[in-house]
Amino acid sequence: MNLSMDEKIGQRFIFGINDSNINDIITLIKKCYIGGVILYKKNYNSYQELITVVKRLKEANKDNKMPLFIAIDQEGGKVNRMPPEVHNFKNIYDMSYVDSNLIVDNANITGRMLYNLGINMNLAPVMDIYNNSRSKVLNKRCFYGNMDNVSKLGISYANKLKDNKVIPVIKHFPGHGVSKIDSHLMTPYIFNYKKVLNEHMIPFKKAINEGIDVIMMGHLVVRKLTKGLPASISSDFIKKYLRSELKYDGVVMTDEINMLNNNIFYRGIYLKKALMSINDILLVKIKNASEGFKIINKYKEILLNNKECNKELDESVKRIINLKEKYKLDDKMELENIKIEDINREIDKINERVNFT
Repeated sequence: MNLSMDEKIGQRFIFGINDSNINDIITLIKKCYIGGVILYKKNYNSYQELITVVKRLKEANKDNKMPLFIAIDQEGGKVNRMPPEVHNFKNIYDMSYVDSNLIVDNANITGRMLYNLGINMNLAPVMDIYNNSRSKVLNKRCFYGNMDNVSKLGISYANKLKDNKVIPVIKHFPGHGVSKIDSHLMTPYIFNYKKVLNEHMIPFKKAINEGIDVIMMGHLVVRKLTKGLPASISSDFIKKYLRSELKYDGVVMTDEINMLNNNIFYRGIYLKKALMSINDILLVKIKNASEGFKIINKYKEILLNNKECNKELDESVKRIINLKEKYKLDDKMELENIKIEDINREIDKINERVNFT
């Protein structure tokens, strides 16, 4: 695929706006050729509005060379992005505790539903290892059990999404379970790096061996591993552990960059580190199109002064193109109305098996 420099730069970004007005995102699609959009619940109030939003995004991108990633955080339980007409799953931790087969059923329903809505990327499953006494950020968002069980269930969930033509994104490498701090509020600092290496990385390693396509980096600093930076923007860490030791050549994306710390981010400290990192995709929540333009223009400045970043941009774009081609993404696909009553019956049937509230 022959892309201009502006088109290459745009592919590196998935933007989202936490507002009912998506016109700013549409502006970035048309003017900056962005690689994708993340949907937030404030973008729509109903099932029909969600369909309308997806159609508008696809229509805006119709003249661009590369189809859009249309991403969503649909874990179920606490992290639910479906409109109110669709019933929510019980949390994944309790579900996997009751019966691991429910995980595959959950992923099958979720994947089918997302695909029919035109959503081609799910920022799930969580492959962190849950620690009931420490992991406040996880709050039963991950699977029950030890690293072997988390590996097995996470890979099963991801594969079922793939069966439904939805790209799974496993998160949050190298593993949030060792932290007791919520990275939405503060960047955790992990002292026990051996526990990270010997336990919390293992589910990700096994998923890589099974051919996972996308890994999301976590916002956590790990002593002796991430060089004082959050793993999400530490190029040294990504190079050494993901690319070299684990032999991973798939797409790497950040968790939402704004989480690192809004004040520091907009003063440019972490932003510059993020833009210079070797992540393939930056996930960014913006307030308006102007913020998006500023971020993209900042990246252009970096590219003008850093030949290594230009080389890494080409490598990232190649991975992104390969991923979009692998899943045969197409902005022209017709969206299919799901029968919400039927989906809800399937979800209710699973929830009835989970004897927790």
